[in-house]
Amino acid sequence: MRSIERAATALLLAIAASGAAAQDWMQWPPRAGSTAIAPMAGTSNSSKVDLVLEKSGDHIDVLVDNPLAGPVQAIVSLDRNGQQEDTAAVIRPGSRSRVVQLPIGQEINVQLQAIPGDPALHPQPFDYILPVPAKGLRIDQADGGAHSHNDDENRHAIDFALPMGTMVSAAREGVVMDLDDDEPDNTGVNGNRHARANFVRVLHSDGSMALYAHLQRGSIPVHRGDRVAIGQRIGSVGNSGWSTAPHLHFTVQVNGDRRLQSIPVRILAPQGVLRLPN
Repeated sequence: MRSIERAATALLLAIAASGAAAQDWMQWPPRAGSTAIAPMAGTSNSSKVDLVLEKSGDHIDVLVDNPLAGPVQAIVSLDRNGQQEDTAAVIRPGSRSRVVQLPIGQEINVQLQAIPGDPALHPQPFDYILPVPAKGLRIDQADGGAHSHNDDENRHAIDFALPMGTMVSAAREGVVMDLDDDEPDNTGVNGNRHARANFVRVLHSDGSMALYAHLQRGSIPVHRGDRVAIGQRIGSVGNSGWSTAPHLHFTVQVNGDRRLQSIPVRILAPQGVLRLPN
């Protein structure tokens, strides 16, 4: 992205509260009016990964709902009288799983951190295609860009600067794991650092995930769970989120065990392998 930071990237993950930052503590016993106790069966109607507390007999089930079309690593943190402990589990796509079971009779605080992907999977070499047309292409920022490509999630990202509405296509086949298509595009030169960006996250067969971000509002023709072919249109270049001009922020990420990690990839252009500026 031309302008993005870790906090903004976390919002692209479409996970309750945030992707890389834990959500607010939930308390047991719940406060008056709390929605901590969910129905005993079924999943929530949320489109984001959710933390759920259920009372079942003489214990409390700490559950995680994952409505995404790909796995999510959930880290549930407990705070009992100042003593903290973490439990990690991979939640399958479209499922609800119990991560921790707790006895009734003590005050606890529970917190969820959720990271897309399965840390047990490892990316395989693959020749990606350009996700945008080669004609008129300009790369504004690439590997280790000091402006916003200097953290784990974006270190090997590429910013393709192109006019608003330019077609964005899948650089590799996969399944649409998650997306957001309803965020406004910036009309001025100053992007909103805290704004959400429209995006498509595509899960590949080896567990890696391509992120196509800052897409134009209303331009995404695919849906969560769709299988997309290489070269298939998945949106248009936009200026949504923390962005100062139309561009596509493209990166391939893996779950590096409790953290999203951008990885270098080889991209084929009509003239050969894409050579990236330092």
